[in-house]
Formats: sequence, structure tokens, C-alpha cells
Amino acid sequence: MASTALALAAAASAQQGKPSAYTDADLVWQDDFNGKKLSAKDWNFEFHEPGWVNAELQSYGDSAKNTYIKDGCLVIQALKKENKDGTVEYTSGRINTMGKHEFTYGRFEARLRVPTGQGFLPAFWMMPGDESYYGQWPKCGEIDIMEVMGQETDKLYGTLHFGEPHSQAQGIHYAEEGHNFADEFHVFAVEWEPGEIRWYCDGVNYKTVNDWFTKRPGFGEVTYPAPFDQPFYIILNVAVGGSWVGYPDETTSFDPSTDAAKMYVDYVKVYQKKSYDEDVDKPERAPVVAAVDASGNMVREQKSAWEFLKAGGGAGSAETDGKSHTITTQNEGNLEYSIQYVQANVPLNMGFKYRYSFDAWADEERTMITGISAPNNSYERRFGDVKVKLGTKRQHYSYDFEMMADSDPACRIEFNCGAQGSRATIHIANVRLEKTGEIDFSAQGRGSLPDGNCIFNGQFQEGKGRLEHWEIVNGVGASVGVTKDKARMLFVESPKKARPEDVIVRQTGLELEGGKTYTVKFDAFATKTTYLTVKFADQTKTERVMALPRPDPSKPGAKPAVPGHYEWKYTPAADTTIDLELLLGTDGATIYLDNVYVKENAVVINGEFDRGMSGWELYAHPNSSVSSEITETDGDKQVSVTIDKTGNLDWMIQLKQNGCLLEKGKTYRISLRAKSDMERMIMLALQRDGTSDDNWFPYSNTLKFKVTPEWQSYDWTFTMGRDTDPNVIFTISMGAVSDKMINKTHTITIDSIRVEEMEKDSGARK
Repeated sequence: MASTALALAAAASAQQGKPSAYTDADLVWQDDFNGKKLSAKDWNFEFHEPGWVNAELQSYGDSAKNTYIKDGCLVIQALKKENKDGTVEYTSGRINTMGKHEFTYGRFEARLRVPTGQGFLPAFWMMPGDESYYGQWPKCGEIDIMEVMGQETDKLYGTLHFGEPHSQAQGIHYAEEGHNFADEFHVFAVEWEPGEIRWYCDGVNYKTVNDWFTKRPGFGEVTYPAPFDQPFYIILNVAVGGSWVGYPDETTSFDPSTDAAKMYVDYVKVYQKKSYDEDVDKPERAPVVAAVDASGNMVREQKSAWEFLKAGGGAGSAETDGKSHTITTQNEGNLEYSIQYVQANVPLNMGFKYRYSFDAWADEERTMITGISAPNNSYERRFGDVKVKLGTKRQHYSYDFEMMADSDPACRIEFNCGAQGSRATIHIANVRLEKTGEIDFSAQGRGSLPDGNCIFNGQFQEGKGRLEHWEIVNGVGASVGVTKDKARMLFVESPKKARPEDVIVRQTGLELEGGKTYTVKFDAFATKTTYLTVKFADQTKTERVMALPRPDPSKPGAKPAVPGHYEWKYTPAADTTIDLELLLGTDGATIYLDNVYVKENAVVINGEFDRGMSGWELYAHPNSSVSSEITETDGDKQVSVTIDKTGNLDWMIQLKQNGCLLEKGKTYRISLRAKSDMERMIMLALQRDGTSDDNWFPYSNTLKFKVTPEWQSYDWTFTMGRDTDPNVIFTISMGAVSDKMINKTHTITIDSIRVEEMEKDSGARK
């Protein structure tokens, strides 16, 4: 089709939203699919097994039966194969432009029509070329331009995924009455610019988003508009089944002689402006306002404020006058939330203390689970879940908690009454939520980041100008900032005759523990050989910084300079608070600095969890459902990982720590304590970081062990047989066992994790 959809945008602008910002002159790439086969210069085939994401049924490959060119269109066709043994296999196609056509900002447009039938999910969407740059999904970001469920082909979804916890912004658009997206072609597009992303269908701008973020748990937000400030590639696919769309049924047709299971794509086009202004600020959020009654209660006492929900085979009902509530169960279902009673849109403000209370009883002794969730943030728990033991007499329950997450106007009080071995009727009354005070953050001290670093924003990615947490003293008018290329390095361009102390970049109040050895390190280079001075505690270090050419990031193929690495050890005799000062004034040189760390010198830090989750990260694949908390037994702290479902692979749930150092030829002893309220296998490894090349070699071998309801101690030894690696990942994997999912809720508790270098004469075994 020779014409574009841009003319439609102008005609539709009067109906809704903003007209397109692009013209035909902005076209930079297109594929009209007019050849005999898919262009290998433009597209890659993806290969994935069933269940790889979202519990989908299909495998992806490069079969010409699934992906082919016909009559000037790309066709992606889902197929079903019934085997002699009664099993069923599904295949489909998924292609992308990764490494061939990647873009930062622009208009991304396709004219296509979708398959029809229960369980089909066609998609036109985008992912970042370097998914590890801001962190694994969803931190890396995702732009879904078009998704249409096969059973609802008049309803279009455009979605932005981001954040940690996972957050999303979604627009929904309906086809005109009497039309749908399966029987005729429609034009789907997204216009992505710094600070704003707009979704279009046939020229109608039906959704605009300008409020997003990315961060890792425990770290600060990366400077806006991250993660949507990096190159993304285009993906086209047809999924079969999944946790969102549901699964094919007897009405679903895979007949290849019809169009039912086929997505037709007429063209894909990309438009770009010559330049974009990335100096944008994140919009200010409106303050979260909580309405309270005369007694200070934030819970609304109208009947309409409460909602009864069912899922997973649950059946029942609820009666209320707004103040007293009776929950009746006919079938408890197979999920804790199969019978659920909720009040939505409950506002909670960061930094406040709250008391949540209610009266409850049941017709027979039983349990229910209550909590306060954040539906807009992957239902992350702001309080709970707490299993409440109910008797037959009315009893008062009260819980205090602190709101540490960002303020949220849409939290939800939940009473979950399903799948707990009882159908006894539950009675609830006098539900209250009230503020009890404010958190004194100053009393908590500075602490360290989850990776153990005492320096905040040591990679210059956070805050205004990417310089949050840094104090700058600039007495000579030097140019101080952070580079705009992917490296994101601090730079200081000094005038001639500037002295080192004329430009100081520092952080104060670093809290170090006495008797522990810390590593102070950073990377640096300069435009000409010069010196920099570092002051920390009672030490002063002056280092020669070598000159390296800085390539022009605007030139294709430009590779960043490899900076020099600088590192020292420091052991305070007693607990202390120090400052770190970088004296960066130079005689006309520009100096570049990155990766600033002050970190405990240990293979694994905080293995006793005395500092909470500092140093640790709980990774959860979207196919899994898991949460963690720090618990305490007889004065000892542990991490407790509660798993609702494991996903279908062992690595889909991991307790992990990055940046571990293993040295070639040295022997190490690994030890820990663990238990689980359900007997099962888990596994451990010290492995290579394969983020860039998918090589996750386990230096320690993969160590599998059984956990039981009783505490057990485990230990292993190994010798590092490969080259020294300072970026090893320690992982405890708690996903599927032998590729079999576990959907029964259970808790694994882990403590006393140690990785110790063993003396040569210690009799270490291998």
C-alpha cells in the first residue's frame, strides 16, 4: 500500500487527542513485504519453547508454514498439531529487528489485521536492544503498540510497561460499531518522544502517557525519561494462549485454509525527526489526599465502597450495610483470592505510620488472609498478607505498619477467604485505617544500597542532571556534568591553571563498620594525562590518570574509551562515619569518572541479613509469583521467600547478589542454613554474568540440595578453575523443580550465607 496513515491523523485529530507530529518527509525505514520471502537483512526469527513467557502454549521457530510472504503481506500463522499419543503441539512465528533496525524515538506504524478465535494474542511491539542496561524486565521498559485478544477483536490495547515494582499505563480503543480488527486492515502506531508517548489507531490518538520511571529495588529512580531513552527494536508475533488472553477452546480454529489463525501485516514504517530535545522533566504528581471521617478513619462506610470478587472456581456472595459485612462461601475455589472482599482506592502516603484494624468472627473456626495491596504496582503488598485465625466469637484485630513505597492513591484493602479448607461464613465489622504518625527517616541513618555500596548514584544515573546525592564545589567555573552517551560518566572540564581542590565532587556521612575491610574504587580517564586526588577518612591518595581519546558518540560504530581502574583497601578500627572527596580540578584537561564504590571487601556481603536485604535482590520472572521479607528467630535474622507459583523453569525465582569476586586457583567454601515448610529441591551457583552474551557458566558447578521443614546446614567447596572474575553472580534458584511448576504456596527461609576463601593447608575438599 503506497500511501501512509499520516493523512488519517489530521482527519482524526478533531475527534480525539493530538494530531501526528510526523510527515512523509520523516520516513527513515520501511518494509512493504513485497518480496518473495522475509528479508534477512531486516528481520530475525526468534526461537522459544512453549511456556517461555506468560504460560503460552506455542513454540516459535523459522518454519515457512508459520511465517511467510503472500500477496504483498507478511503472514504469521499459528498452527495446531495433534499427535498420535493424544498430545497437542502449537507453533507460531515471532520476528524482530534487533541489531538490524533499532531506534530511539520516532513514529512506529504498521497496517495489519489480526487473527480471530479464543486464545490468540497478536502483537506489534518494541523492546530495548540492550535489556540489561537498566535491568531485566520490567525495569528495561516495553512499548506495546498493538495487542488484540482473538476473542475480542473489536478491542485494542496499547500498553507501556516499566518500573520495579512492575507498573504499566494502558489505553483501550474500540473499533467503530459494526467493524473489528480481524475482518479489515487498520493502522496502528505509537509516537515516542522524550517525555511523551502517544498511541494511535487509524489516526485517532487514544492514549498519551508522560509519567513513568525505572529503578531497581532499594535504589533511586534513574533520571527521566529512562528507560524510554535508549534504542528499541520492533517485534511482530502471534501467541497462542497465556495467562492474560486465556487458552484455545473447541471454538478456536487453526484451519490453514481460512484466515482465522493468521495475522496479515501490509507494512511496517518508522519515522524520525533529525533531533529530539531530551532535556525534559518528569511531570509533578498530584499529592495523594486521604479523606477521613470525624474519628480519623480512612475506610469509607458506604455500601458502594465495597466489592465482592470471585476467581479460580470460587462461588459465594457478600452482604453489607457499609459497616458490617457477611461473606458467604458456596465453593472456596483453588486460590486464596477465589473468594475476595475488597475496598479499592484507599490512599497511602509515603513516610507515614498506619494502624489497620477490624473485628471478625466466623460460624465455625477457620482462617482468612488480609492485607493492603497496590493494584497499580503488580499488587505489591503495602501491608500483609496476614493469616487471621477466626473463632466463633467476635474478636478485635489490629496491625501497625509503615508506608515506605511511593505515595499511592489507589491501594486496596483485601479480605481473602478462598482455598483455606473451610466454607464457614465470615463476619467483619468496624474496619478502620488511620494515620498514627510519621517515619523519622533521619534516625535510620544513611546505610548502604542493596548491592552493598555506601556510595549512592555511583554510576551517575539518578536525579536532576544525573547528579543526585553528589555535592559539587566549583570555585573556578569548570564545566561539570554527566555525559549524554550510553556510558553516563561524570565529566569535569577545568580551565587552565585550576588546582585539584578548585573542583570537589563529594559524598558525606558514609557509615562503615569497625574491623571490616572496605574497597574504595572507581574508573577514570582524561583528555590528557593528569592527576586526581581522593580523600577518605584519614587517607589521601593521588593517582595518575592516563589520557584516552574520547570518541564522538554521534558517529556510527564509535566505541567508548576503556577507562583506567583505581582501587584501595581501608579497614576502620571502629564504627565510623567518613566523607569521600574527589578533587578533580585539572590544568585544562577534561577528566571522566564512573563506577564509584565504597563496599565491603567480601565474596558475599550481608549473608546474615543483619542489614535487611542490603546486597541482595529477589528476581522474579513474570511467570512466577513470589515475595520476600526479613524475619527473626531467637534474635537471628533470615530472609523468608514466600512462593505462590514457581514458573516453569528453575531460574525463574532467584535470590541473588551481583559483583562477587572469585580469583583463579583459589579454593572457596560455601555454606548456609535453610528450611522450607514444603519439602523440595532448590539449587545454588556462583556463575558468570551472562547478561551480554548469554554465557552463565557456573564456576562452582550447579549445586542442588533438598530443603525440609527443619533447619539444615549445607556446605560445599570448589576451586576457581577459570580466570579471575570480579563480576560473579551468587544465585539461589527456587523456581520449578525438574521443569515442573509448583503452584502450592510455600515459604523457604535462608540464613548464614557465607563464601569464604580457604587456606591452602586447610584440607579443603573438592
